[in-house]
Amino acid sequence: MAWNRDSGRLTRWVMTVVTLVVVVAALTVVLNSGGAGREASPDASAPVDAGAPQQTEADTALVSRVLDDLRAGKKPEQQDQPLAGAPVKVVRAGPENPAPTGRLSIPAIDLRTPVFDGVYENALRDGPGHWPGTPAPGEAGNTVFSGHRSTETRPFLYLNQLSAGDVITITEGRERFRYAVDAVTIVPQKGYVRYVLQEPAKPKTRMLTLFACNPLTAHYERIVVRARALDSRGQS
Repeated sequence: MAWNRDSGRLTRWVMTVVTLVVVVAALTVVLNSGGAGREASPDASAPVDAGAPQQTEADTALVSRVLDDLRAGKKPEQQDQPLAGAPVKVVRAGPENPAPTGRLSIPAIDLRTPVFDGVYENALRDGPGHWPGTPAPGEAGNTVFSGHRSTETRPFLYLNQLSAGDVITITEGRERFRYAVDAVTIVPQKGYVRYVLQEPAKPKTRMLTLFACNPLTAHYERIVVRARALDSRGQS
């Protein structure tokens, strides 16, 4: 019995050390990695360098909170919450085990994932979710999908590596809808809902918006991908 108790304590200690290593590694990636995509503030006239450190004080504070939680034996707070800050009414309830409604593919970042209807947690657990009330893929208007970036299946982990012209395909049954990336943008959490739901200036325009938390270790920003629809000949 004593051996079992010692083994349990050793296991918990090892798990704590591993968690700390993962947190520090994630923070290092955020501060030092250079994204290949073009990321800009929606209110800025020039692109922002994706490789430059962003709000390092917030990242440091987050790591401190995680370390404090671990020392206290508590589960660290969940940071990958793309819908944080959104009105409660947009997070609709759904079935416990939602079924995929289609698939999303982005060859430029080697992404192939099922997509689901709704942005509640059970849907986002297994892949990006279609924001209720926005047009279905292929329809006129702004089709919006939210997804996790650093937890669950991490479908949107590499959104920052997308560049203008990269192709995004959504397949539903026998129908395929293709889009070309226009821009990759970083927006603050405050007001991101209005930004991601913004409709195109021309009512008949078909566009796609993908978004997730940014940076990887926190949720005080959102990374937003805007794409325009392509016809069967690959023309916008």
